[in-house]
Amino acid sequence: MTAGDHARFDSVAEVIRARRTSMKVDPSRDVDDAILGELFELASWAPCHKRTWPWEFCVVRGDSRLDLGQVVSDAMQRNGDDAQRVDKARTKYARTPVIVVVGSAPGDSPNRTAENRDATAAALQNFMLGASALGVATYWGSCPKGANDDVARFCGFTAGAHVMSLTYVGWASEEVVGPERPAPNVTRRD
Repeated sequence: MTAGDHARFDSVAEVIRARRTSMKVDPSRDVDDAILGELFELASWAPCHKRTWPWEFCVVRGDSRLDLGQVVSDAMQRNGDDAQRVDKARTKYARTPVIVVVGSAPGDSPNRTAENRDATAAALQNFMLGASALGVATYWGSCPKGANDDVARFCGFTAGAHVMSLTYVGWASEEVVGPERPAPNVTRRD
């Protein structure tokens, strides 16, 4: 390993260790399309089985965040979710200036669909690491049970897409300290 190799490793390791899940953002400061474009381009460098490029992104801002909340709350209500959670869903996506919905297109087999989801998760991690390096906070939020198809339609995703995340995005307003991490579980077979 050369000194240059180790310097690159150190740069990557610093960003990975600094990334935090956070919604502590400046609600009045939008994240501009040029920056989001850079992050989407970075996401596209994720490893991808069979070059299916399955990730799909939908940028939701302004009043459309409340429209998204209505879509989610309607689905939750239809599925018999708790009334308090349904009410909270109506406005929760307006907590940050931008929501990036991330979808994974289905594959041509169950195995390919699973591979597409793995690749999309890697793409979202690239997006979040790039955002962190720029001072943009992100929070990977799950799509509520029973709302997947409604959210995918709202976003114009491919039929049958899996909604991987409703990602909160905004300029960080404070630093978040992460928890200590346990040592990785590694087995060996020499």
